[in-house]
Amino acid sequence: MTWKKLKSKQVYQNRFMTVTEEELLTGSGDQVTFGIVHKDPAVIILPFDGQKFTLIKQYRYAVNFDSWEFPAGHMEHASLPACAKAELEEEAGLIANQLTELGSFYIAPGHLTQVCHVFLATGLSTGHRHLELSEKGMEIGHFTHSEINEMIRVGEIKDGLTISAFKQYELSL
Repeated sequence: MTWKKLKSKQVYQNRFMTVTEEELLTGSGDQVTFGIVHKDPAVIILPFDGQKFTLIKQYRYAVNFDSWEFPAGHMEHASLPACAKAELEEEAGLIANQLTELGSFYIAPGHLTQVCHVFLATGLSTGHRHLELSEKGMEIGHFTHSEINEMIRVGEIKDGLTISAFKQYELSL
């Protein structure tokens, strides 16, 4: 079912996103208004040393939660693999000898255009962290497959990107 855009206006913009208000005509002929957040593609990286995964813990102001997550970021590089490598080193201080794309998913297709690409990082070595101001105090942890599943089950991991990426990893096995 295809919808037709009748009118669109930009209501907000910063370096990471643009927000528009869209007047639409649905496939069934109804007129609706949607707020759409437009963002460049994102990457999420599952660093795995063969026994444990590396996660980062950072405070998420919007939900007032200290969140365990896989390293992730949005496109600020020439390619998706370059972005994944840069984010991995920036946030976790790791360099991957091997990056394998496991798939992709829409983060919140009801209001967000962003697609997230999932990478498995292996052959890890130590690099140098380069944290942004909002990332200072970010912790690093190492967890087994079963520990991550338990952290998801009990609500220690609530980040949708991390949960979705971990499921894509499990399906790739």
